[in-house]
Formats: sequence, C-alpha cells, structure tokens
Amino acid sequence: MQLRLFSRREDDAPLLVLDVASRQTLSLAIWLSGKVPPIPLCAGLGRCGRCRVRFRNGAPDPLPRERETLSEGEIADGWRLACRQEPDMEGLDLEVPGLGDVSKDDVVHGSSGRDAAGGCLLAVDLGTTSICWQAVGEDGEILASGGFLNPQAGAGADVMSRLALARRPEMRRRLSTLVRSGLTDVCERLPWKVRGMCLAGNTAMTAIFLDRDVEGLCVAPYRVEFPGDSIVDVPGFPPAYIPPLPAPFIGGDVSAGLAALLKAGARRPFVLADIGTNGEFACITESGEAYIASVPMGPALEGIGLACGHIAGPDVVTDFAITPAGLETRPDLPMPRGISATGYLALLSILLQWKALDRHGHFARDEKVDSRLLRGILDRVENAQNGLRLLLPHGLWLTAGDVEELLKVKAAFSLALEKLLAAAGVTQERIADLWIAGTLGEHANPEHLETLGFIPRALTRKVRVAGNTSLRGAALLVRDNEARRSIAALCAGARLVHLVEDADGRAFLDRMVFD
Repeated sequence: MQLRLFSRREDDAPLLVLDVASRQTLSLAIWLSGKVPPIPLCAGLGRCGRCRVRFRNGAPDPLPRERETLSEGEIADGWRLACRQEPDMEGLDLEVPGLGDVSKDDVVHGSSGRDAAGGCLLAVDLGTTSICWQAVGEDGEILASGGFLNPQAGAGADVMSRLALARRPEMRRRLSTLVRSGLTDVCERLPWKVRGMCLAGNTAMTAIFLDRDVEGLCVAPYRVEFPGDSIVDVPGFPPAYIPPLPAPFIGGDVSAGLAALLKAGARRPFVLADIGTNGEFACITESGEAYIASVPMGPALEGIGLACGHIAGPDVVTDFAITPAGLETRPDLPMPRGISATGYLALLSILLQWKALDRHGHFARDEKVDSRLLRGILDRVENAQNGLRLLLPHGLWLTAGDVEELLKVKAAFSLALEKLLAAAGVTQERIADLWIAGTLGEHANPEHLETLGFIPRALTRKVRVAGNTSLRGAALLVRDNEARRSIAALCAGARLVHLVEDADGRAFLDRMVFD
C-alpha cells in the first residue's frame, strides 16, 4: 500500500512516497518511516493534534476524538488525526504540515585546536524526547556538543508507548535503527575518530537501542534483564559503556547523574529528581546509602499532550506574568508556537494565587469573584467542544483537561518525594539540596513548584537546578574507570522504594489538589 505525501495544498507532485503495511496507524507509518522529520506526539491520545494530516481525496468520516480536537472547518476541509486513522485504500494522498522541513542536529564546536588524529570519546544522554551528546577528550575537555529530537518520538512521547511497540521484534528493530542512524550521523560529522562512547538512558530506551527483549519492562512483576555496568558491542559503533541500570524504571540516566553529582562533591544527604516523561528519584544519605524510586509522569512536563503544549524553544511561551491588563507573556513573541511545561507551571501558579483556580483545579465560580483583575481573567473562560477553557494571549488557551493532567503530575511527584524521604529516614529539614534534573530542572521556578504543591515549603530554598546530569555523568563515565566502579557499587546496594503499595490509590488521590 502506498502513501503519497504532500507538503502543501498547491503541490502537484508528492514530496515523498511511502510503502506501508495495513493495520498500523497513519502516524506510525509516517513518523517512524525515518524519512519524515520527527515530531513529539501524545501516543495516540488524540489530545495534542500535532499529527493532523489533510486527506486530499476520500476523507473518512470524523471520529469523536477528532471532533473534540479539530474545528468543524478543519474537519470539513479534510483534516484528520493520523494517530486515529489507518490506511485503507491504495494510493492515499495526504498533506503533512512541515513535511519539507529539515530536522538536523544543532552542533556546537568547542574552541579546542586538538589534533583530529587524537580521536575523541562520545557521551550520549539517550532521552525519551531528546538525545543530547558531547564529544570529549581523555582529559574531559568538551570538544563539541549537540542534540536532536529522538526520532522515535512519532511512536508517542512516553516510555510505555515505546515499550508497547517494542514488544514486537520488527518494531523494536525499527525503533533501534532510527536512533542508531541519528548517532551514526553524529559520529560521521565529527572531525575526530570516536574511540569509545557511554550511552546513558532509562532502561526502556537502553534496551530498545541495544535491540534487547523488553518483556520484563512491559508486564508486572517488572524486571531488569540487563543490569548495565558493562561494555557492549553495537555494530557500526565503538565499544559502548552502559551505566548501571539499578531497577526496572531507574536507568543509566540516573546512575550517570549520581556519578556526576558525587564527583562534584554534592553535600549529603541530597535528592536527585530526574524529571521527564518518567520521574526517577534517588536519595543519598549522610552515610552514603542510596534509596531509589520511580513514578510515571506522562509527557505533560515535556510540554506534550496539553492543548497548546510545546517543547521549550525561542518561540515558545516559557513564563507568564499578571499585570493591570491581565495575563501577559513576553512582548517579543507575536506568534508563539505553544506553551512549554514551565510556562504552564507559571500560569497555574498565577491562577491559584489570584484564586482563578481553586485547589481542585476548577475555574472559580462567578459568585466568588471579588476583584476586577480576577473578573478580567474569568471573563475569558468559555465553553469549548471538550469543556471549559481559558483564552490566553496570542491565540493560546488553557483547558480544564490540561489542568487535570498537570494535577496528576503534581500528585505523582509529591508522593514519590515524600515516600522516598520516609524510606531513607531523612527529614525535609536535614536535606542539604534537592537537585532537579531533566526537563523540569532546566528552567522551573522553585516558588511555582511550592505554590502548586510539588515540593514542601521547607525544600523551596534547597532546590538546585542540576541541568543535564545524565550527559555530564556520561562524559565522566566514558573516560573514568574509577568513577564506573564507584557508581556500580553504589547502585548494587541501592534500596528500591515501591510507590504502589497503597492498593486503592488513596495516597495518590489525596494529592490530586494544589496545596
């Protein structure tokens, strides 16, 4: 079966022709082909709307989720959600927005005049959403760095959507090939021969890259088949060190991050919270014991799956402010593409402080309005196809569903942090630093995290932005054997804290409030 893909309505000839099998969604056929620039999708939930395509011939009847996400005008014009449609006719013609765009690695070279003959080492942070890398010398000097969107993103933004596909060997090979091709391109464009590498990723991304069976990560009781802390041979690559993978959903990204913090002399006791589509937590006590925990967060803190959500970038809203004129964003963003996770956190913090939202995440009722500013905000709340939404500057909006998704994330985060500290026997007052890494750690405002209830007040001043600890750790472990032995010993004795012992989920539900 063939798909003929066009970039614009006016095109007379397809830009790309794909041979695809039936019984797979159009989104998988298009964005896992390796021939179309990747975009982060919400794993078929139909919420993000980024997989929209226009049928140039024979548009199918719209499905309920498509009516909730797309406007009536878009539906009449032939637009549908690729995650909800399967190819069912030969010679299907589709218009795909952004098809002609070029997806490339953003490479930054250092100032070193190092002789190319000396070679280099490659450190890789294999994230679910993004892949970051550094070329380093034996002395740790950063020679070049870059990053690109994980080309598996078309399979869905979260770990479980990747695992669901990777259970099928042929799909696992496809996902593996996509990432390997991206890293092969990095190696080929470097002026130095890559002599060794360290690949730090969560357990799922690591297993898929290595094309190893993932069944132990798909069905409870979950198990780790490959514990890491070893050098593996991957065809086409130099010998690759895989950091320890201490638990089913706590991987080499966390062990590498801990290695980086400990090497830098982080004060104890401390907590490392590596937050992305999965929340991975580690507490190192004063005596050097490690307690670890993980919790699914979903893609909301990657800016994915929310109505106007987007990965942070120069043309994305990352903050909000309240002025006499109402809610405002940066004045130099006339046409932003969306709102990042930190933008949403700032927005919800403001709405809570001004009582436009109550602690349960509901928009305030008219009879409770007692200020002109609050009235001005609530006057912009309207009924939409899928519930209430607040109209924002630049044609953006916040839906009640967005608030609920972020409430779930907040509940998972605060529950994991509380139970981890309790298991480690460390009080909030004794914690030296709370290191936040991953997507949330790059730009999040600790005061917003406190207002929303992610962290207790006692930890607000102890929050430290850790940046990409996984990549820093990979750059250390790729060249330092003593650091490898040290982190392997720490992870071997780590105690896993289970967060699902409350069978009725009461502890989680109790935290489904902004408090």
